[in-house]
Amino acid sequence: MGDLVVLKKNNIFTTSLAISEGCGLEHRAVISLLKKHSNTNTLSTFEMSKVSTSGRPLDIAYLSELQATFLITLMRNSPSVIDFKEKLTHAFFKQRNILQQMAAQKSNSEWKAIRDKSKVMRREATDTIQSFISYARDQGSRSAEKYYMNFSKMELTGLFIVEQRYPNARDVMSIRQLNLIEMADEAISISLKESMELLVPYKECYQRAKEKISLLAKIFPRSPLPQLLGRCVDQEN
Repeated sequence: MGDLVVLKKNNIFTTSLAISEGCGLEHRAVISLLKKHSNTNTLSTFEMSKVSTSGRPLDIAYLSELQATFLITLMRNSPSVIDFKEKLTHAFFKQRNILQQMAAQKSNSEWKAIRDKSKVMRREATDTIQSFISYARDQGSRSAEKYYMNFSKMELTGLFIVEQRYPNARDVMSIRQLNLIEMADEAISISLKESMELLVPYKECYQRAKEKISLLAKIFPRSPLPQLLGRCVDQEN
């Protein structure tokens, strides 16, 4: 089954596709039921969007919790429908709770100060990585531009338990996690600068920086990032 809920324009929705899969119905049957009852106030407005599937593109509907709950009440209460109702209720509750926690965190002055400080260090690290990319390219690397992504992935997977993608993982981190990834940025930056100054081959430069992250991981056990949403629509990681 796909994601039960998605984030779209800062609001939580489920989709007609999730409902069809969860309730064991054909997607076109769910869409037909939506259209049949579109004269009701609850289902009078909902957004349709075309998404790619394993087959041809599919038109799906995005439904709020109220709309989804009402739509499911129009279905027969088979065991699969009842099971899906419970799962969807928990999914909406969990994501609302996490969004509220994130909103509270972002209004916390201490968190904001540390997040701003981490952005400064991240920019410095980015500048160093860009220099390293040029350094690697000059030494013959044909895919040097991938190093920026590789370093980011190295930090996230090496220091945290990451079970999904995020529009920006740092926006969901706790104060402790922000401090840790700031140290990682600095460690990578210092390591690359030192290695480049010594004219170390670019592949070894990368391995030396990777070792710094491994050392941090040994000191600070990996901690989980909050599972915000399985998929974020109209946003990039």
